Amino acid sequence: MCMQKVKKACQVHVTKPLNEENKTAEELFATRNEKLRQKAEEWLMCSTENCTLLSVFIATVAFAAAYTVPGGPDQNTGIPILNCKPFFVVFIIADVISLTLALTSVACRKLFKTVAKACGYKSQPKSYTQSPQQTADPGAGV
Repeated sequence: MCMQKVKKACQVHVTKPLNEENKTAEELFATRNEKLRQKAEEWLMCSTENCTLLSVFIATVAFAAAYTVPGGPDQNTGIPILNCKPFFVVFIIADVISLTLALTSVACRKLFKTVAKACGYKSQPKSYTQSPQQTADPGAGV
């Protein structure tokens, strides 16, 4: 994406010539920034996993709130006691919106993960909690 912006800003004779290694500017850019692209991909996968967990938590709370309405139900009819009160209506609308958005977020994450897998991206991010010493061979120093 960055290289596309460079192509738009530069003239054709600036981006097409080859360097000493017979690489175009785009090929040179891709090889030099491969590690950065991989790190960004891992970070994005890790961030989306965390956002998905948060969305599931929000959906769980919103679902529980829908069944335990404020004021409780009337024992004879089962209709909520605060049914026609303005704050109860605001509560129900906010609960429905939060549940809808949280479940939509989880569904979109599942869809993106499926598409990413089909395109060949890694499905599991690397853990950022391990230090390089933990991943090294323990018998190497012996």
